[in-house]
Amino acid sequence: MKKIILFLPLNYPNKLFFFNFIKKIFKYGIDSIEVGLPNVDSIADGNIIYDSNKYIIKNYNIEKYLNNIFNFKLLNNASLLILMSYYNSILKYGEFNFSYLLNIVKIDSILLIDYNLECNYNLFFLIKNKNINFINFITSNISNNKNIFLNNFFIKYNYFSYIKGITGDKKINIKYLNKYLNKIKNNFIFGFGLSNIKLLIYVKKVKNFVIGSFIIYLINKYYYNYKKIFKIIKLISIIIKI
Repeated sequence: MKKIILFLPLNYPNKLFFFNFIKKIFKYGIDSIEVGLPNVDSIADGNIIYDSNKYIIKNYNIEKYLNNIFNFKLLNNASLLILMSYYNSILKYGEFNFSYLLNIVKIDSILLIDYNLECNYNLFFLIKNKNINFINFITSNISNNKNIFLNNFFIKYNYFSYIKGITGDKKINIKYLNKYLNKIKNNFIFGFGLSNIKLLIYVKKVKNFVIGSFIIYLINKYYYNYKKIFKIIKLISIIIKI
């Protein structure tokens, strides 16, 4: 069965809204949550998420972020939680310190957008040794050599950039994508800028979809109307899970 993962930067648009929103979201077809550690250099996520981070990046550090995530998971009994961040921030903080904190907070999975396994194995193995899933980020223009290289690692999920998304490759068609996905062994989390929900029906192999930029757009537009946001999310879940 297809699953939907909701992405939001931590405490967006504010801490009260974030906690109340996430707590109710599972009733409307969302299966799990990807929480982003706000990063001032997150332009690779596209303008929507980059702009959202600018409002919540002040006066925070990694320890405070992870403490907030731990409190959220504890209060809401969240069984699956993915943490998204950037390797540059972790490198400054320290790889060992970061992996140690992930273990304490009981993060289930970690996705690092700018981490390259070909250049550095250290953090990958530190995270795997803590029994935390490492999610690898790939795009549709990945080379065959890199594809073979990645398949040598035990990676449960690849996070695949959407072909016609806000931040994805806009030249690849659905037939090409389905053919390409058959070449890769691992399961997929599919997202990174989803904008055309109906097209997702035709992506046959993918079972895990992330919706983030569109959710942020809905929150900005209907901030004072929870019911409207949840109604749209419920409709999206029905379309994707057909």
